[in-house]
Amino acid sequence: MQKILLVEDEPTINRMISNYLINEGYQVIQAYDGDQALALFQIGGFHLVCLDIMLPKKSGWEVATLIRKKSKVPIIMMSALSDEEDIIKGYDLKVDDYITKPFNPRVLMAKINNMLERIGETSFSSNDTFETHHLIVDLKKHLIYLDQEKLDLSRKEYDLFKSLIMHENVIMSRENLHKSVWGSGVKSEPRLVDTYIKKIRKQIQPYDFIKTVFGVGYRFESYD
Repeated sequence: MQKILLVEDEPTINRMISNYLINEGYQVIQAYDGDQALALFQIGGFHLVCLDIMLPKKSGWEVATLIRKKSKVPIIMMSALSDEEDIIKGYDLKVDDYITKPFNPRVLMAKINNMLERIGETSFSSNDTFETHHLIVDLKKHLIYLDQEKLDLSRKEYDLFKSLIMHENVIMSRENLHKSVWGSGVKSEPRLVDTYIKKIRKQIQPYDFIKTVFGVGYRFESYD
């Protein structure tokens, strides 16, 4: 199943587009601001991004710029900004298509279907692996190696550990980690993150890569 990151801060529009995408057979991960979109994108495996421009925290322009630094995933910009300069700016950022609001959701679906049909289910990561001290993350096979030995991680453990590794030295709150791994629509206690962190720590001993930031969440620190 192809996975789409939908970034739209207006809940009604986000829900409407999400429902259309789900009915078309896509897996949808929803984000409502720029920071959340980037955190979720780090999970990887997305085949396409639908990205609004006017977003809280980071604009769609900023999100597109940061995504393009590491990935060639197709991006469709969605915005009420219809001036030629705004459209040209989007294409200058190497986005793949641009649709102006208000739009018929069926038109957006047609754009998405055609784009994904053309490119197929290609891996869009600019690199298949991500390396830091002692650790290798195989983004294509969803595996993590510690000192050349494969860790026995469940998919959720992999997603959680990968999110921390790829945000090295950044404090990640339990809430953001929970959203990035389980999705914003899943009703679950963010403290569930603590349980999975304990499981990961057992596998990476004697290394102490995962630091607890009391009252907030966790931070990944690598070292020689």
